[in-house]
Amino acid sequence: MNFDTGHPIEVQNLTKTYRLYRKPADRLKEILLSRPCHVEFQAIRNISFSVRQGETFGLIGENGAGKSTLLKILAGTLRPTSGRCRLKGRVSALLELGSSFHPELSGRENVYLQAAILGLTKRQVDEIFPEIVAFSELDPLFLERPVKTYSSGMFVRLAFAVATCTDPNVLLVDEFLSVGDIHFQKKSLDRIMAFRQSGKTILFCSHNMYQIRNLCQRAMWLKDGVVQASGETENVVAAYEQYQRRKNGAGDSDIPINVPVEQDRPEGGSQESMVRLGEIRLLDDKGRERVKFPSHSRILLEVTALADRQDAPFHTALVLERDDGLKIFFTSTAADDLPPMKGRRRWTITLEIPESPLLSGTYKWYVYLLDEHAIQVFDMAEGILTFTVRADPKEMCLISIAHRWHVNGE
Repeated sequence: MNFDTGHPIEVQNLTKTYRLYRKPADRLKEILLSRPCHVEFQAIRNISFSVRQGETFGLIGENGAGKSTLLKILAGTLRPTSGRCRLKGRVSALLELGSSFHPELSGRENVYLQAAILGLTKRQVDEIFPEIVAFSELDPLFLERPVKTYSSGMFVRLAFAVATCTDPNVLLVDEFLSVGDIHFQKKSLDRIMAFRQSGKTILFCSHNMYQIRNLCQRAMWLKDGVVQASGETENVVAAYEQYQRRKNGAGDSDIPINVPVEQDRPEGGSQESMVRLGEIRLLDDKGRERVKFPSHSRILLEVTALADRQDAPFHTALVLERDDGLKIFFTSTAADDLPPMKGRRRWTITLEIPESPLLSGTYKWYVYLLDEHAIQVFDMAEGILTFTVRADPKEMCLISIAHRWHVNGE
C-alpha cells in the first residue's frame, strides 16, 4: 500500500501489542531479573487501509475484535507498537462515553478544553459555544457543574455537540448512534448525514449492520485483531453475517405464533418513539390471518404504524428470514422510491406478494419503522411473525423460480 496517497485517513501495517502480567509484582521482577515475566497479546495485527475524501467507511466485528483499539490509535489516545497512521485535518472522535472529559471540570470548562485539543482558539470557541449548548440541549445550570455529576445521556449530548460543532475534517464514531434517547439519536444522525453531504470523511464503527449498509460506501471486518475482509460494504457485511450464521448454528424452530405488537412488543422497540408499530398481520388472498401457506400462494403482510408526531416523516422496511438465520429478502418504501409517510396519525402499510416463490420451510418477518433517511430506527419488531410454507414434495430447495424447458432431439 502506498502510504502517501493524500487520503484523509491512511493506515499501514498497524500493530498494537500489550504485555499481560499475572500480578503487578511481575513487572518489577522482569526489570530486576532481566527476563520476561509476561505474555504478549496482539490486539490488532498488521492492519492497512485508507479512507478517501468524503467517504463514510464502516468498521465491524465482534466485541474484542480490536475495533476500539484501532480507533483509539487513530484518535491519538493510544500509541501503536509498530506501523504508522496519518490523519489529515482536524479530527474529532466520539469513542468511549465521556472518555475525553475531565470528571472534575465543569461542562463549560470541558468544552473549552476539548476544543483547544482540537486546535481552536478561545475566540473561536467563544463564537461556537452558543451552538454547542443549543445542540446539546443541556440546562445552562449543568454547564457550570462537574461532569462527574452528569447522567450518561448528558455526557452523550455534550460530547457529540463538541465533536461536531467544531467543524472537523475527519469524524471517528464508535457506536454513538445507539446511545441517548430517540430524539437525540435522530438529531445526531441528521448531523452525520449533513457531514456526509458536505464531503466530510467519517469512520463509523457499529454492530448495527443495517446502519453500516446504509451509511458506508466501504467497510472492513476485524476478527481477533486481523482484517478478515475489506472492500464494498455489501460484500464485507455478507461475509460477516455468513460467519455469524456458521458460528451460531441453526435458529430455533418454535411452533409458528402470530403475535400483535401492541400485546407483546419485542425487545428493541421504543415506547418513546416519534412513530411506533401497532398491529402486524399476515393474511392470505381472502384476507384471513394465517401462519401456514401453500407454496405459490398470495401473501399479504399488513403493518399498522401510529405516528405520535405527525410531522415526523418515516419509511417502512421489511426483512424475510429463514429459521436458520439466512436473510432471504429485503425491501423498504425508501428502496422502492416511495415518498416518506407524513401528516397522518395512523397508517396501514401492506406488502403484497402475488405469488410467493418460497418452498417448504419456516420463515420469520422483521419489521422496521425508519426515519426519512431510512437509517435511524424508530421502532422494530424482529421475528414477530413466524410462518410455514408447504410445497409439493417434488419441489425442493429454497425458492421456486419461474422457468421454461426447451428440449430438442435429432
